Amino acid sequence: MIKLCLLVCLLAAPLSAQVIIDNVDAGFSVTQGTWSTGDTAAGRYGADYRFVSCNGTAAAPSALAEWRPTLNAGQHQVHVWYPAGSNRPVDAPYVVHHTGGSTVVRIDQTTNGGQWVALGTFDFAAGTTGYVAVRNDAELGKVVMADAVRFSPVTPTTAADEFRAVWVSRFEWPSTTPSTWKNNINTIMANAKAGNFNAVVLQMRGTTDTLYPSPHEPLSPLITNGTGDDALAYAINAAHAQGLQLHCYFNTHVCTSAFAAANPSWLIADSSGTPQSSTVDGYYWLAPGNPDVQAYLRTQIMHIVNNYPALDGIHFDRIRMPELNYSHDAVSTARRTGDGNPDALAFDPWTADQITRFLRDVYAEVRGVNPTLQLSAAPLGLYAAASYPGYSTGYYYGLPRQQDAKAWLAHGALDWIAPQIYWADGGAKPDFSDIAPDWQASASGRHIYPGISGTGEANSNRAAAEITASRGFGCPGTVVWSYGSANSAGYWSGLTQAGAPYEQTASCPDLPWLSNPTTGTVRGVITDFATGLPILDAWITKNGSSYTALSAADGFWCWLDLAPGSHTFTVDAGALGTAVVTITGLSAGEHRTVNIAVAGAGVATRLELLAQVTTSAQVNQPFALTVVVVDSQGTPVTTGSYTVTATPVGATGNVSGPLTVATSGGAAVFDFSYDSTGSVTFVFR
Repeated sequence: MIKLCLLVCLLAAPLSAQVIIDNVDAGFSVTQGTWSTGDTAAGRYGADYRFVSCNGTAAAPSALAEWRPTLNAGQHQVHVWYPAGSNRPVDAPYVVHHTGGSTVVRIDQTTNGGQWVALGTFDFAAGTTGYVAVRNDAELGKVVMADAVRFSPVTPTTAADEFRAVWVSRFEWPSTTPSTWKNNINTIMANAKAGNFNAVVLQMRGTTDTLYPSPHEPLSPLITNGTGDDALAYAINAAHAQGLQLHCYFNTHVCTSAFAAANPSWLIADSSGTPQSSTVDGYYWLAPGNPDVQAYLRTQIMHIVNNYPALDGIHFDRIRMPELNYSHDAVSTARRTGDGNPDALAFDPWTADQITRFLRDVYAEVRGVNPTLQLSAAPLGLYAAASYPGYSTGYYYGLPRQQDAKAWLAHGALDWIAPQIYWADGGAKPDFSDIAPDWQASASGRHIYPGISGTGEANSNRAAAEITASRGFGCPGTVVWSYGSANSAGYWSGLTQAGAPYEQTASCPDLPWLSNPTTGTVRGVITDFATGLPILDAWITKNGSSYTALSAADGFWCWLDLAPGSHTFTVDAGALGTAVVTITGLSAGEHRTVNIAVAGAGVATRLELLAQVTTSAQVNQPFALTVVVVDSQGTPVTTGSYTVTATPVGATGNVSGPLTVATSGGAAVFDFSYDSTGSVTFVFR
């Protein structure tokens, strides 16, 4: 008997081929205005190209050309080709029309000509409904090019890791009935899960009152707790039960009227030095250059860190000034014109730098307790006018309001930011697609999750378009403002329908500097050796670095992003003295505590082991440890006699030898032997 075996191979439908449309091809058309044809510019695609004069970014477009391909359904990478030149705009507006809506991508046509330049990856329906257009609402006095566009199919994959979060404000979930706020939290988490979101940013502190139990601040009148209730703990459990991350949304530099009345010297002051004891832009504001404010806020943050170890992150807002030229309060002015300004900064950069330094301190202190807790912030969407060609200086920018979020990232003081880019593309400026790429370009190795607004939207179309655009810009996630708007506009179903950006689930992206760190941190307290009191505004420098750190009101100091190995720090506390401390053996991911006492030269302040220290010895073999008494500069103190005591820690056998030795010439030599193969640590006092 002969058996015939038929092997049938089922192959997936082939992807559509790459499509290139030149300005002379059937898919190209001019739909508005009069476009000229040119054939002399170098770097053109094919024989010629089209061009038209620009009428300025503030004007409505008066000329439009489009490339309309026939595509199979699915994701495609989109690239454009143009001949570059000095008379081209730096902000040529290409508009990609895709299944999620339309996305404007502005390209600098003065450079990168004669090659394919990426607009991003977008999802297109089958047929000719998807296309790319270019407009002339660009840099006035220039000419925009319309040459060629390429559509390249992308192999479908499961959804990549992506941060998909929704902000929930303090006006959207609390209640004075405990069962109601618990039900609200449960519903929020269930809806976020149903919408294939993977994180919730839940507001827990609006001003200097809280929505969680705090020993330092009163409970907000927005909420009533039952016996033993803790809304933050409840929310963490509810989020994790749905597989969601929970980030605690925390306003920093605003306070209640009662707090303002009790702490008038902490308030911002106008240019005449008058404290603002009434609201500015709806809030009472705290001065970022006041060290007592900084220390107070760190205490509130560390309460959360120490008491909620399962929390995924803390997210800061209102971390700025309300308007220009704040704050000229007396304390900040004295520091800016005194020891609190090691770089001799002018008013604006100094005030912004105070917030950056505050965040550095927070980051270091948090890392010492919870190395993987995410720290983030929601800066204003617009950074500074110079970042966006053609934009008016009159917009509500962050940097003039002392919010230098790009510096926060550059210092490694936050893990991610969600700039509030609450403007759609098209119409009057600002445009989402003008702003998001600038933030992504300033990420400094951290993550940018553009904040997108659902306020007033009837459906999820705009959100889908901006999520898709953000992916094209390289941003690994987005955050939606806010829950109420998302709920009203049907985001939970709209963003998960076929072809929508959240059709598939996705995990939150890895933050490798937290999960697999390559650097370490140092933090501690600087004190006056004579009194034991903390020192404010001591200057701390490090070998090989031009940066100068400052100690805080409670003496706290830190250094971030240290390479593994040895580092020498020098402390200058003015009339109180100086100190020099060398740390050795810092490892990647280590967060070491280094407390430093400052005194004058020749004053014994600490003990140091000689560099050559025994790390192993045979059982019962004698070994010696030499301890040196040094001053705060690390110089041996050879005069006088000091008694040094050794305490064995973790010994599994018997340590033989004197445990108390008097110094001679500033050194105490301990001769020991140990009758066990186990390890032992010695603490010297």
